[in-house]
Formats: sequence, C-alpha cells, structure tokens
Amino acid sequence: MKIVSKNHTTSKFVSKLLVRLFILLLAAAIVPMFADKQIAAKMEATYVYIENKWVFIFPLILFLSFLTLLILTGRTKHEKTDLNWMLALNTLLLIIYVIMLFVRLAPVIYK
Repeated sequence: MKIVSKNHTTSKFVSKLLVRLFILLLAAAIVPMFADKQIAAKMEATYVYIENKWVFIFPLILFLSFLTLLILTGRTKHEKTDLNWMLALNTLLLIIYVIMLFVRLAPVIYK
C-alpha cells in the first residue's frame, strides 16, 4: 500500500480548489455580459487606451503557464506535489490579477 504524505494531500486540495475558484471567477465575470443587455451595450462602447503594448506580455505568460501546468497536472492526475504547488501559485497570481483588473475596469463599465 502506498503511503501518501500530508503535503501531497494538501497540495492536491489547494490546487484543485484554486483552479475551481478561478473558473468560477471567470464565469462570474462573463455572465453579466450575456445576462444584461445594458452592460453588453456599455462594453461595446467602452474603449481602453493602453500606450505600451508590452503590458500584455506578463498576463499572456501567466495565462499560458496556467494552461501548461493545468494540462501537466491533469495528465499526471495530481500525483506530483511540485506541479500541484506550482499550479496553485500560478492560479493564485491569476486570481489576484483578474481581481485587480476588475477593480480597475468596473467603474468604467458600471457607471
């Protein structure tokens, strides 16, 4: 019988929890666009001007690494503790980034 360490169980739980929380957060951000026609109309008329296009590099790298880690941990069925912790950290950073983005854009959309 294989003995599973407490750290492995914790990393597996935390990574699954954060991935599910991130997916729920994305769903909660997308639902108002489809449910409320006024918000969808405001989104079509809202423009954000960004001077430096390099600003998108970090979120792109973060999201691509999230997808890569999600595929790798799914392929190994959360058996590797290091991958679980890396996925949990990456997902936590993505959640923080999405919340900061929402806080910044919410006054523009919901005014």
